[in-house]
Amino acid sequence: MPGPPIPASFESLGRRPFSFYPPIVNVEHNEWILRRANWTDFQVINTKTKDELCVPRRFVGEGALVEEPVMIVGLVKELEYREGVVLPHVRRVIEMPRAVNAKGSGRSIGPPRTAPVVGIRIEPHPRSRVWRLMVAAAAAAVLICVAVVILVQSVVLPQKHAVSKRK
Repeated sequence: MPGPPIPASFESLGRRPFSFYPPIVNVEHNEWILRRANWTDFQVINTKTKDELCVPRRFVGEGALVEEPVMIVGLVKELEYREGVVLPHVRRVIEMPRAVNAKGSGRSIGPPRTAPVVGIRIEPHPRSRVWRLMVAAAAAAVLICVAVVILVQSVVLPQKHAVSKRK
């Protein structure tokens, strides 16, 4: 017959010991008992050192399906215990110093500078000669139409009015 049923949630652990995975950084012993749970965090007690920690609920994932030897509770992020507070652990990257006789750009070691800003312009597609001739012909046609309309209004229409007034 299978073992006891798996707890449905973290709150149902009761007084059973469990471990966090990945383990909390700067804590020696990774075996905990749930003391209290509320809507923002879980208060847990270390079984060996009796230290109490508050682990924010947003960092706690799901429990493992196997409970032996202890239940494993997953963490969404790697956490670090520092100055009495549990915070997300940040791994720092240290730049290796350059070798004395290494050939390189000769860049001095110091605070990083911002990259130069380079303007990016999108060049228009070059217009073909046929396209320019078509645009010029269309502009000339519009100008000719405007000239004809002005000529008709200023020369032909006044003559029509003059003829109609004589009759």
